[in-house]
Amino acid sequence: MIEALEQETKRVQKEEWSRNKFRGALWGSNNELKLRRAKRDESRVESMVFKDKLKACQRSKRSLTKQLSRTEENMLTIIDQYKKR
Repeated sequence: MIEALEQETKRVQKEEWSRNKFRGALWGSNNELKLRRAKRDESRVESMVFKDKLKACQRSKRSLTKQLSRTEENMLTIIDQYKKR
């Protein structure tokens, strides 16, 4: 009787240990998943920031191109006026 009780106690302890081990593994996996999601979200934010910077750069480049074109036209006009004199 005592032996059967000891065996049942050991069995219950093993089951509990197994459940705790499973919970620990599940907790670890859940934390790893949270970290992956956080990294993915951070990467998406960085990507959006870079896209915005690129758009701003392209707008600035177009603006500079227009300004250079106007400056060139003005210079040519000045040169023409100078040649006429």
